[in-house]
Amino acid sequence: MIRPEQDTGHALAEETALGFIAAAPRRLAPDTADVGGDANGGEEEQPAWLAGNVGGAWRIGSTVRRTTGPWTAAVHALLGFLATRLEHTPRVLGFDEQGREVLTFLPGRIADTGTGLLTPGQIDALVSWTRRFHEVVAGFGHPGPWRYPRVPQASLIGHNDIAPYNVCFDGDDVAGVFDWDLAGPTTPLMELAFIAWNCVPLWRDIGDEAAAERIRRICSAYGGVHPTQVVDAVPRRIQMMQGWIPRGAAAGDAGLRRLMSHGEPERSQAALKELVPRLRRIRSILD
Repeated sequence: MIRPEQDTGHALAEETALGFIAAAPRRLAPDTADVGGDANGGEEEQPAWLAGNVGGAWRIGSTVRRTTGPWTAAVHALLGFLATRLEHTPRVLGFDEQGREVLTFLPGRIADTGTGLLTPGQIDALVSWTRRFHEVVAGFGHPGPWRYPRVPQASLIGHNDIAPYNVCFDGDDVAGVFDWDLAGPTTPLMELAFIAWNCVPLWRDIGDEAAAERIRRICSAYGGVHPTQVVDAVPRRIQMMQGWIPRGAAAGDAGLRRLMSHGEPERSQAALKELVPRLRRIRSILD
């Protein structure tokens, strides 16, 4: 995962399954609303490396190039389905001569949540976008394979990694949601639990009252979910992630092997252990 500098500009974050953030430079990019043509997007610019803990990507002009995996066909089918139905998602342009997938670059600014917080307006916009995404994706199905394991009693195909490092904003408005490699069968509640982990954020202590208020805001923006349901779901969602990382690495996922070399899942286990007593206090506020 990466974090942009404080300057405003256009940015793209790389993939992660975690709520921790590392540093990266600001990226400037043109608006890609009408990118078309060949897989190069008509650009002849020098590649810019966008580092990430799970893999990394290359920015070339108005396109992003990433290595593929067994899950790529399913993710591309999902993005193709969403292309005319949901705003602020990348378009699949094909593959380049190196076999990398080619996606449109999404303009916007990534919020720095390592030292700051998403604004209330950004939370509202992101969760409202998530609700719209869930409504739209209810009409989509695909057998996979998907990279992230299926959540028990899955009811839709979710993003599974909605977090500030995978979203760019224009002020308080969502401008783009990217890094769909972890998409797969999940439930709205598990999606909201991961949003709470990253966007409250619950992985660090911001104070019990403040955390409770931001969880209420998430539930209000989504609708139909009580805040205590989200609180109760967070440990299950994070434990599922923690178990998946070593299993996936052992199965040959190079990105997850890299995550383990960076201290996972131990770092997130420590964060969850610290969170559990705070969650009890936060829940008592929300009851």
